[in-house]
Amino acid sequence: MKFFSMTTAVATLLVATSLVTQAADFTEGNEFYAGETLEILVPFSAGGGTDTLFRFFQSYLNENVPGNPSVQVINKPGGGSIIGANEYVDIRKPDGFTALATSASTIIPFLIGQPEVHYDLRKLQPLVGMPNGVVLYTSPDSGVKEGKDLLNPPEQLVLGATSPTGIDVMTLLAFEVLGITEEQVKIIFGYEGAGASRTAFLQGETNLDYQSGTSYIANVTPIVEEGNAVPLLTYGFTDDQGDLIRDPAFPNIPTVKEVYVDAYGEEPSGEAWEAYKSIVGVVNGLHKTLWIDGDAPEEAIAALREGIQESIKDPKFQEEAQKIWAGYDPLVGDELEGSINALVNISDETLDWVSNFLTEKYDIEGLK
Repeated sequence: MKFFSMTTAVATLLVATSLVTQAADFTEGNEFYAGETLEILVPFSAGGGTDTLFRFFQSYLNENVPGNPSVQVINKPGGGSIIGANEYVDIRKPDGFTALATSASTIIPFLIGQPEVHYDLRKLQPLVGMPNGVVLYTSPDSGVKEGKDLLNPPEQLVLGATSPTGIDVMTLLAFEVLGITEEQVKIIFGYEGAGASRTAFLQGETNLDYQSGTSYIANVTPIVEEGNAVPLLTYGFTDDQGDLIRDPAFPNIPTVKEVYVDAYGEEPSGEAWEAYKSIVGVVNGLHKTLWIDGDAPEEAIAALREGIQESIKDPKFQEEAQKIWAGYDPLVGDELEGSINALVNISDETLDWVSNFLTEKYDIEGLK
């Protein structure tokens, strides 16, 4: 699977950098959006995390984007976000009047070469990224008290999941790194999303679950404080050198790497570990991102970037935003560029390995 061309990837990154540099040339007197409407296409149903996040942006973009466009969120759910993302590249014109919101569920199918995917994130320009981590936790009744206990639980654990080609890929890779087998953890696929799997956990249908960092803070922390859930590990973030580090929102919870060291007495290595770090580095760094077509007018890209940066600097925005993404800060400018760099520099060999892993171990067919 030659899914990424490194030449194309580097060229794309250089274009992105150039556009950021050129932004200042277009902001002064930029009236591209005057009297116009900007649509944000959200490829999920209303009320979900991605929808909530970018609806929150609406009024601030109206206020801060030069020209003060009307901003509308349009929901196009289906296919785990693939249908809406495909519509953006297949149908919507690159005229600057429609932006695309994505989540981890949009990024992973692209990375693994799922055949239904028509979009190429390398050909889009990122406007703002919202990092988000993942926390794995269990029921106190499971007898598992810390991460390394996953390798020797008193009885088989049960995890509710969505799909082996969606965000669950990070979990499957984490289990592969740690050497967790089906005898230790039974995975039940088919849940509609993180909310459904959390409900299953609360109802006792499962005794192992994971949630995004923001969802964990809002929905699981109270359960932990009540003594009804036990955090085990986070999936971590990667630093500038590609090393796995602790989740900034959960500095007291160990990462997959730390659990491995605790269990085996040495650091992880090998193809599964390299693949895990690469996927986590991209997905957690760009967990939710707003994009615009790379062929959109430069005036549009510059105006949107200016409006987003002005919004993020607004004290009211910062205060209200913490209710939505407590523990994380949005990425713009150089920080966003660093996350995009992680995306375009995943090697063909790593992506080949992940696709083969999913094909052989989870019977996924048709991956590129």
